[in-house]
Amino acid sequence: MSDLFLERAPRDPALPRPARVGVVGSGFRARTMLRVMAALPEWFDVVGVTARNAADRELLAGRGFAAHPDLDGLLAGSSAKPAPDVVVVTVPAGPAQQVVAALADAGVPALLETPAAGTVPELIALHRRVEDGACVHVAEQYHLEPLVSAQLGVAASGRLGTVTDAHVGVAHDYHGLSVLRRALGVDFAEPLVTARRDARRVLPSPSRYADPADLAPVDTVHALAWLDYGDRLGVYDFDDVQYRSWVRSPAVLLRGERGELRDDVVRHVGDDGQPRVARLERVAAGGAGSHEGLFLRGYLLDGEWAYRNPFRPARLADEDLGIAHLLARTAAHVLAGGPSPYEVAEAAQDQYLQLAVREAAAGGAPVRAVRQEWADGKGCRGR
Repeated sequence: MSDLFLERAPRDPALPRPARVGVVGSGFRARTMLRVMAALPEWFDVVGVTARNAADRELLAGRGFAAHPDLDGLLAGSSAKPAPDVVVVTVPAGPAQQVVAALADAGVPALLETPAAGTVPELIALHRRVEDGACVHVAEQYHLEPLVSAQLGVAASGRLGTVTDAHVGVAHDYHGLSVLRRALGVDFAEPLVTARRDARRVLPSPSRYADPADLAPVDTVHALAWLDYGDRLGVYDFDDVQYRSWVRSPAVLLRGERGELRDDVVRHVGDDGQPRVARLERVAAGGAGSHEGLFLRGYLLDGEWAYRNPFRPARLADEDLGIAHLLARTAAHVLAGGPSPYEVAEAAQDQYLQLAVREAAAGGAPVRAVRQEWADGKGCRGR
């Protein structure tokens, strides 16, 4: 993509140079990552992509990417494209474990697509690989999307007091549970999980590429789960067709002893003992009369930034901004020693909880989560 058509977002000064990123896979998720990185050339330099399919490699090469049939070619680098600082692994969880092992042997950090692994034994095996020195991050980005990030910031600020109740309906399975855990401020606590999954009929949602061909109702599953932590309660709520839906919307309700957040409205009591109502206000360029470009500035709450977009003026949707944050934090960890964006232990806990939700729904009885060995493990230590 020619720089002539890019609104260049300046790089965070904490990064000494653009991160050299390799990508394994050529499916939808890989293409999304590549699109985001192409929009941020000051932040990322895609040094190569692996694709087993020859037609995909030809397409990637036509778009200016160095395309390789295997990981060895990607890691070898060249005079034109050096070896990667980190490799994004976008293949399914089973085959991904072999790629992670090869990257660990080569001493190259990995950013692993979700779920990090499928079953509890596989999650434990991945955790043990990290314990043995592999540097693995996990590509969980929903908590980094602008509005969710602002909402979680309110939860962590103390404005609501300690959050004791959270109702989260923004994403499916481990994605939604990752937001729920962060909203409640719990890490590896052991909730009692009650759940149900009910068949429903609802109008179809647009696909990733187009509006519905017709509006005949389709089959879907509505999932509800209650995660009882004793002093805190989390409710997970999601419908299979909710993404991109015109008739099912994301929802977040957080409550503490001093106030509540309901989507973008915050109610609390100020230090003067008087009630306050404030709104998370979206601030974006590109509307009527704006000649700045088309980009999100951030979210304001009471005149202060609850979330501010560091990638402006790049033209990125909110989902893409979450991915950009994830990639940037991975780069900061690898190049500058910043905190890991999402540890294997966190991702393992989220996947474990969603397995517990499925078990509770299928069995019709509560399931008690138990502490797993990743709860006491070490995180990615980098190169």
